[in-house]
Amino acid sequence: MSSHYSFLKSSIWGFVTSKFRQEQGATPDPGDGRRVRHRRSLATKLSAGLATILLAALATTGCGGGSSSVPSTAGTGALYTIVGDTPTCNVLGFALFLTELDLHPEGASPTQTLTAYPTNASPTSPVVEFGTLRDTSTIANLTTVSAGTYDQAIVTLTVNSAAKYDPTVNPPASLLKTNITTTRVVVNIQPPLTVTKGQVSVLQLDLNLAQSLAVDSQGQLTGDVTPVFTARPVPASGPNDFGEFDSLEGFILSVNSSSPGTGFTSSFVLQTLSGRGPALTVDLTSATNLLPATLNDRIDEVPTGSFVEVDGYINTSGNIVAKGIQVEDREDITNQMLAYLGPVLSVTRDSSGNVTQFDMLSRNTEPDDTTAVDLDSNITVNVSSSTTFKAYQLSPDLTAQANAANLAFNAQTLAPGQEVVVHGVYTKATGELVNVAADAIYLRLQPFQGDFTSLLQAGSDDKTGAFQFAPCSDLVKGTPFIVATDGQTDFVNPLGLSALSPATPMLVRGLSLLNKQGGTINGVPVPAGTMVLLANHIRQF
Repeated sequence: MSSHYSFLKSSIWGFVTSKFRQEQGATPDPGDGRRVRHRRSLATKLSAGLATILLAALATTGCGGGSSSVPSTAGTGALYTIVGDTPTCNVLGFALFLTELDLHPEGASPTQTLTAYPTNASPTSPVVEFGTLRDTSTIANLTTVSAGTYDQAIVTLTVNSAAKYDPTVNPPASLLKTNITTTRVVVNIQPPLTVTKGQVSVLQLDLNLAQSLAVDSQGQLTGDVTPVFTARPVPASGPNDFGEFDSLEGFILSVNSSSPGTGFTSSFVLQTLSGRGPALTVDLTSATNLLPATLNDRIDEVPTGSFVEVDGYINTSGNIVAKGIQVEDREDITNQMLAYLGPVLSVTRDSSGNVTQFDMLSRNTEPDDTTAVDLDSNITVNVSSSTTFKAYQLSPDLTAQANAANLAFNAQTLAPGQEVVVHGVYTKATGELVNVAADAIYLRLQPFQGDFTSLLQAGSDDKTGAFQFAPCSDLVKGTPFIVATDGQTDFVNPLGLSALSPATPMLVRGLSLLNKQGGTINGVPVPAGTMVLLANHIRQF
């Protein structure tokens, strides 16, 4: 008998987080750039009773067979909604509160719609930080909808928070006061989405941030927001079925050390989007790379509350299958121990060149604690001799490139523009900025938008080499950039190095590492002080 393990778990935890959201007292955004406020998250204080109810419900859903997210309700199919965005320069943070998603059946009257979320089965309405989703995606929701064909997605939303690069202040970031021109956006799904009874479908929603934000005659952001989306169904194809997520992040709510179904060894429930998104079951296989290695591939060795980044994909049964899991620090909201995610804004170094303190934009925290640490707020991070530095470890290819070129992430090479996760305890005096004592700092995969300037090297495969790159973000202007590629770099458009052109902007994604002393990479000399972006993805517009 097949098990509906992932979907049921996600639905129950979605209900739990929705209940917490109601108790936290979320208030609508007034439209003037102020954030939606939440009281202290209770997600890490789940009672044993709720956990027991969850496990009991799972036990009654089925036994044996494969782990599946497809519900058994007649006439419905499971629907994942995944979201991403097309980037724009100097917007450091932009979060939307997606309060409702409705679908319009093909051929129906304009007023006839079906609510995908929030519903009793899927009550979560996510807050999505689009500033981090440049040319990548995250899961916004998992729900069930009636089988049928849908040609429009109707998104009800408001701006939760926004931040911009601002050279007039120190550190150089400030809130962007926004005025949203419409809170209901009708998006044509092209081609239409077909939901089949008992099967899994995926809807991709992409926000075009550059077109959504108005600018004046000098190119400066005005704060007017008219959301521009595109929507399309995602077909299942290839070994990663519905596509790969290389940095699905959140904190662990519960761990299941036994097999949830055929082909899986264990699983855990991942609370996404700082507690403002769905709680999703992630399944492990014997091939899952669980890091650090000291865990010995034992997910039951990972304590609940730990922040993790997941490299995985959605299979055709609806399971989120982990290819790799990077376990970082355990968070404790009651003791003000959080993970802070965002870009480095400015750094202070000692006489030896080691960073002793830096400012960053905290786009969000894991878990959410906006009573003290606002979304898109500047925080000061204090670095000590005991602070550990680690780069994203889930891409062995990028790690090998970094090692071959003697590129490291440490107190000498942390620099403005890098995307990091900081783990540590915060303090905040009345009327003052948040200070964080950093226990650990992780360098993340990140995108840079900019222009190709010149080709430095192209191998016989037309993929391995390097080129000079000019980022458009003022946060990193003045820092020389080299993009290094290899045979595993994903060239979307064009298909290789020789076809790159300065005629159109491009987006490169990977690990950014400061080459402090100089050296070589792929046979190309790298001057000291150059930022080297080890690229796993390249796309020209």
